[in-house]
Amino acid sequence: MPEPGSSEAALEDSLTAVGVIPGTAVYMSPEQARGEELDPRSDLFSLGVVLYEMATGKKPFATGNVITTLDAVLNQKPVSPLSLNPSLPPDLEGIIGRAMEKDRGHRYPNALAMKGDLQSLRRETESGLTRSGLNRSGSGAKKTGARRPALPYRLATNTFQATSKFSHYILLGVSALLLTVLVAVGALFFKQRQMMGGGAPKNTIAVLPLQNMNGDISVEFLRFALADEIANTLTYTRTLDVRPSAITRKFVGNDVDPQQAGREVHVANVVTGHFLKQGDRLMITLEAIQVDGNRLLWQTNVTAPAQDLIALQAQMAAQIRQELLPALGAAGGFLDTGTRPKNAEAYDLYLHSLALPHDAGPNKDAIAVLEHVVEVDPTYAPAWEQLGVRSYYDADYSDGGEPMFQRSNKACERAVELDPNRVTAARQLIANHVERGELGPAYQAAQALVERRPESAEAHFATAYVYRYAGMLEQSTKECNTALALDPGNYVFRSCAWAFMELGKTERAADFVRLDAGSEWAAYIMPSILLRQGKISEAREAVKHMPSTPRYHRDLLEACLGLRPAADLDRMAQEAETSMPTEPDPETWYYQGTIFAFCGKKQAALHLLQSAVEQNYCAHENLLSDPLLAKLRTDTAFDKVLTAAGTCQEAVRASANTPGQ
Repeated sequence: MPEPGSSEAALEDSLTAVGVIPGTAVYMSPEQARGEELDPRSDLFSLGVVLYEMATGKKPFATGNVITTLDAVLNQKPVSPLSLNPSLPPDLEGIIGRAMEKDRGHRYPNALAMKGDLQSLRRETESGLTRSGLNRSGSGAKKTGARRPALPYRLATNTFQATSKFSHYILLGVSALLLTVLVAVGALFFKQRQMMGGGAPKNTIAVLPLQNMNGDISVEFLRFALADEIANTLTYTRTLDVRPSAITRKFVGNDVDPQQAGREVHVANVVTGHFLKQGDRLMITLEAIQVDGNRLLWQTNVTAPAQDLIALQAQMAAQIRQELLPALGAAGGFLDTGTRPKNAEAYDLYLHSLALPHDAGPNKDAIAVLEHVVEVDPTYAPAWEQLGVRSYYDADYSDGGEPMFQRSNKACERAVELDPNRVTAARQLIANHVERGELGPAYQAAQALVERRPESAEAHFATAYVYRYAGMLEQSTKECNTALALDPGNYVFRSCAWAFMELGKTERAADFVRLDAGSEWAAYIMPSILLRQGKISEAREAVKHMPSTPRYHRDLLEACLGLRPAADLDRMAQEAETSMPTEPDPETWYYQGTIFAFCGKKQAALHLLQSAVEQNYCAHENLLSDPLLAKLRTDTAFDKVLTAAGTCQEAVRASANTPGQ
């Protein structure tokens, strides 16, 4: 157990903070740190960490805080156990290393396999066949005359940092080469940097979670809630592009460098700060920093009763409008349409809900809280917006189903009715319409949103989403590029990869996949990109890393690529020909249809594609350009699908000139 007051104690205490990933960070597997689905191999990683600590007396990833520890788990190689304890058997390092592979596919397949290696190593150690790291050169080895058998499961591992002289020579050589390259291109880089105004556009800004200076758990939720409220106020100016909270929440540590955070999320300005509860009062300090040059643009202090958060919100909003916006050169064009909280209890609960994660369980808790909030204060638009977004998550990623999907619609409609400039609610409502094939209303709403908020990356992404379902892929990719230019690095835009991929622009599709690199979703889409690139063997390997959740249809790709018996593919094709898909989203029907087409199952493919079009997934440009449909285009029945897709697309275009449709 860590000593009280030590850095390790502080690290483990901080893990209980609201909004921080649960679990002890130093023992987390990379997939747990990313919030992905876990399996028994995740436990083997944690066991490997425990063995490492037992063997060396040190934790492999412990740093000064949770954020840097999780970064180490995800991206850094620990020091070799043998370099910390040379008396260890070298094979023990190999066993620990395989258990701690960052890619779970390279770890032991199960605990039994790892147990087998440990038992074999124990037998060898007791019999004298295994040498320690101190005498492995040979002179001190016990000569038994017995031949040392290989461990049954252990493979070579590169989990740990290399320590050989050869590695140092390689590092020096690479460093010299990089230095030469940097000297050659340095002048060009700085010239381009000057032309681009230091990188990010000057109107971009991010609000980081605030620091809780005395660690009072009763106000811990304000770390995220106050940041959300500041960002919410900033979004009401036409000239600023504000990064969403989903992007900035990870900067929760007390030692975050605002300048580095700003560079990571591609903004020119960062708002940061801290708060302190003393008695019954809250004291808050806020400051805006210009990322290029690390220059302080603005600073203010706000004090309010801890029990009167509405007064606190009003003071902060006033300071932001009167002082921060002029400092940013964004004083004009403020849209004063925001609704104000009217009930202190409801507003306090609303702020608490902002700090709850979007995982299935906490998300349901947040929904229950928000339902009470909108009942008590039914005219506060941000609460309706949050209820709409969280209800969608419950419908799509948990077990909420159609009732929660409809609740999302109603809540977002109410938010936009109360405040037309709630961009997140408008975007969610557009997405909901699209996923139910209601392209006419979605098309009109997207056009109106972009016209009203042309500076909003979310507005352009929503429009791209509509165009994608309308089968207007060129226009969709144009809007995707605009959204990404306005908000580089926003993982929400990842689904733009589908439009580029189905146009055959796979390299650009991969750029959008990299926005969410390492996620389940990225593992899901990569085989589709590789198939469209003609890289069949690589696609076959990538399928093995896909999540097994039914909505991703890994079984179909396995059958198509020969990883299952041919009879499985025949059965799946027969089912697809004779029944309707169970998922409500027609884009997944198109996805399955393209896989069947690639596999030569034409009737199943045609049935799914026709069904998707009939559900208003128009797919006209997709049908003409998607590389996976090359074999299907020669079939006469394909013309019927293409004609229907064209009719679907024309109906969407016509709706733009027909109000109320």
